[in-house]
Amino acid sequence: EQTVRIFSQQWAWSFQQPGADGILDTADDIRTVGELHVKTDTTYRFELMSRDVLHSFSVPMFRLKQDAVPGRTITGWFRATRPGNYDIQCTQMCGIGHGLMAARIIVETPEQHSAWIRRASNPAVAAATQPALDTDGAKLAEVRP
Repeated sequence: EQTVRIFSQQWAWSFQQPGADGILDTADDIRTVGELHVKTDTTYRFELMSRDVLHSFSVPMFRLKQDAVPGRTITGWFRATRPGNYDIQCTQMCGIGHGLMAARIIVETPEQHSAWIRRASNPAVAAATQPALDTDGAKLAEVRP
């Protein structure tokens, strides 16, 4: 099991996840904006927070939707089962830039994810690397808010 933090704010999603040590809140944590990288067949516990107004974290292909409420940490979990790129949306009208508040979750094989963690430790390499995976609608995730 891994823990990730998901932050919403007008008008972006940002993420904090463990680095190579696998422990959150240490010096090697990886912080991203607009992309959350996870590996297949791993349970991810999320801590969802809003930095400003009410938002709603939605990954339609996972059938996951959870409100982010200012001043609260909302927890839940998901387990992605198939590699691919999946849309993250805000489904709560959160202001004039609401329609621009898109991100993606990138589900990788364990090998791909380990390589991404190594690259993410070097920001210059991470910025130049963009995995491109597709899905065919098979079982994508197990979700429990």
